Amino acid sequence: MPVPSAREQIRSLAVTGGTFDQPADELRELQLEAARETFAAHRERIPLLRTRAEETGVRDIGGFEDLVPLLFSHTSYKSYPVSFITQGRWDRLLRWYSTVSVVEPDEVDVAGVRDIDEWTDRVTAAGHRPYITSGTSGKVSFLNCDTSDLDFLHDILENLTCWPDPLPPKPTRRAYLLAPASGPMRSIDGYRWHAEVFGRPGETRLLTDEPLRVSDLMSSALLRRRMAEGTATPQEISTFENVSAARERDLDEAVTRIVDDIAEHRDEPLLIAGMNNQQFTLIQALRARGVTDGSLHPDTLVLSGGGNKLRALPDDYQQQFASFYEGVRRVRSYGMTELQGSCLACEEGHYHLPPWVIPLVLDQPGEKLLNTEQAVVEGRFAFLDVSLEGRWGGLISGDRVFVDFARCPCGRPGPAVLPDIQRYGDLGGDDKITCASTLDTYVRGMIHG
Repeated sequence: MPVPSAREQIRSLAVTGGTFDQPADELRELQLEAARETFAAHRERIPLLRTRAEETGVRDIGGFEDLVPLLFSHTSYKSYPVSFITQGRWDRLLRWYSTVSVVEPDEVDVAGVRDIDEWTDRVTAAGHRPYITSGTSGKVSFLNCDTSDLDFLHDILENLTCWPDPLPPKPTRRAYLLAPASGPMRSIDGYRWHAEVFGRPGETRLLTDEPLRVSDLMSSALLRRRMAEGTATPQEISTFENVSAARERDLDEAVTRIVDDIAEHRDEPLLIAGMNNQQFTLIQALRARGVTDGSLHPDTLVLSGGGNKLRALPDDYQQQFASFYEGVRRVRSYGMTELQGSCLACEEGHYHLPPWVIPLVLDQPGEKLLNTEQAVVEGRFAFLDVSLEGRWGGLISGDRVFVDFARCPCGRPGPAVLPDIQRYGDLGGDDKITCASTLDTYVRGMIHG
């Protein structure tokens, strides 16, 4: 039998046990070879990566520092002109998408597409999954996955949920998903997959039976931006406020139904999944309903995430989560849609990086690698995810992190991200990454040329 590639060996660690227990020196050697394989596999398939390699002169990956010039900025996956969507230029949007993913334009039929949701459906029908991330600029990011990426995500879910004491994949819980019925977000797919693996058949309650529409997300963000700029018309503002009020009423009614159901079944094992702002609303309503902290069944599984965007939650929201969900199984992790899986928290509360994620701690401009492999390093979190097939997994984030490359107090080898994580934009001043303007200029040339 042929010897599995370094990337295959690393992927297999998600299902064979000992995912976070690999000797550091051996893992770094395997990761470096996997980085070489990933670069070689994606360089000719993703035009933006190929151009970056040519511009920077990187022909091979001799060390982890060679990855830094090849990293995309966290804005690269929304570097398309919004006019492509507002004007229905679906062929141009697809051409842009083909510069940042392995999708070829002739793989997707965009004839007759009427809106961004139908465009997304056509890409999905061609064997890809364009996950979106919401934003406040009026744009969303489109992050391509292929079928093997989705299969790998499911493997992570089945084998690592609640690590370091993972749950067996048994459908024993009544499930509550604080999410739409469907939509191209990784969190929505993840919640649904968890319900399929850990929820009792026919006992899943949703926040809404309506799908999440990309067009609604984008139009809302665009109008909010125009309102902030003072360019929205009175009629647009009135319509927006009426629609928002109606949705708020529907949401309140849905939360009330879920709260009543949880209160009635609190003595059973439950699955409660939702983003942090939804979880906080749910907890407050359950407390008002008489459900006390720490009173849920101990086999209850809780999934939450999303941070505290726009500072919408109180500073102590995590402490409130811990108090209310005391004694139940909680998934504790640090991650983002750009990563396959997440960095999972050990007994000490440190977020261990999965072996398929190579951490690259950079200075604030995103130009210099600071890794010491020996101690705690503060800087901008960047990484190469060598498991990804549908896109290049090298990315510079907007997060300021402390990464400990030494052995963790839990006894496992590093690296691990320490809990004090902030956005550079939240620390004061503008958050600009040097490589972003170069990448965006290239993309504009590709899609307009």
